Amino acid sequence: MSSPASVDLKIHHPQNFRFNSIPDSHDWSDLYDHPSAEPIGLDSVPVIDLNDPNLIYKIGKACEESGVFLIRNHGIEPELLNRFGSQIHRLFALPVEVKLKVAKTKGTDAGYGGAPISHLFPKFMWYEGFAIQTGSLFDQAQILWPDDYSSFCAVIEEYKKAIKPLGYRLMHLMLLSLGLTEEEIDNTLIGDSSKIKNAMHLNSYPACPYPDQVVGLAPHTDTGFVAVLYHNGVSGLQVLRCKDDIGPARWVTVPVVPNTLVVNIGDLMHVLSNGTFHNVVHRSTVSKTNQRLSAAYFLGPQLDVKVGPLSELMGPEQGPPLYRPVTWPELQKLKSTLHDKALQSMKIDGKIEELRKGA
Repeated sequence: MSSPASVDLKIHHPQNFRFNSIPDSHDWSDLYDHPSAEPIGLDSVPVIDLNDPNLIYKIGKACEESGVFLIRNHGIEPELLNRFGSQIHRLFALPVEVKLKVAKTKGTDAGYGGAPISHLFPKFMWYEGFAIQTGSLFDQAQILWPDDYSSFCAVIEEYKKAIKPLGYRLMHLMLLSLGLTEEEIDNTLIGDSSKIKNAMHLNSYPACPYPDQVVGLAPHTDTGFVAVLYHNGVSGLQVLRCKDDIGPARWVTVPVVPNTLVVNIGDLMHVLSNGTFHNVVHRSTVSKTNQRLSAAYFLGPQLDVKVGPLSELMGPEQGPPLYRPVTWPELQKLKSTLHDKALQSMKIDGKIEELRKGA
């Protein structure tokens, strides 16, 4: 039996529309809140070479100032990225009825479905996704391709094997940029791989003849530590820059640079750094002519591990902790009701009840 979520996706899937206009269920025209801008000058998105001798400084600067950066010389071969992208395309090219055979069910995050944040917004997004969990990948692939599932599983696992140590390395570099020693890092939860959990979401944003009226993925921050993003070279990721001396608040498009991956700072890295690192608000737009594909690899704590500001970053000179410790599921629950006010509710002097009334 189909879940309510899969029924909604079947009815509201972009592939089902015959375009004379965008249906009201997907029309975000009145909900756009800030203009878009090209990434020039101080709005540019850093591109960091992981072989740079000043790597630690540049990582820290990017985390503090923008919360998003591109990395090159990351160690994942272009040939693997091409095969990975081909398998993502193969997945989303399947008929909707086939993909719905592996739709997410209540109580699990694995499988095909709409945007995980969709319940927070009044409109449907121009989006379809597939959340990967190792234990279920083989079974789901067999349902999708009964006679040829092994190549999909093999490439997904090969990519995960390559990107996992890259994610750990990035988090390690971030803590070094905060001034921690190698010994201090070993004593943090990031220094203990048994306390780190990873997840991956494959994303598809179909082409749309009226791209200015829809949203691929609505504005949000990631809840974990870090997200490392692959995409197929189609532009669409935007990050929010706040009002400043340059101008009003604006959406800045992250540039498409060959052979790079995108790194986003999440909420729990903001907490861990005691507010030093910038958790970035981002969204996805869609193209008029090209399907945009991406894969987000998320790193966060194991579900029972509480994350609070690092003790090494607090003291007479640095100041007190700004946030109370929280587990990943606790933060996700807060965001499900408070959305962008969740972190504010975790502040030591935060007043959750007042925030809930105003949410």
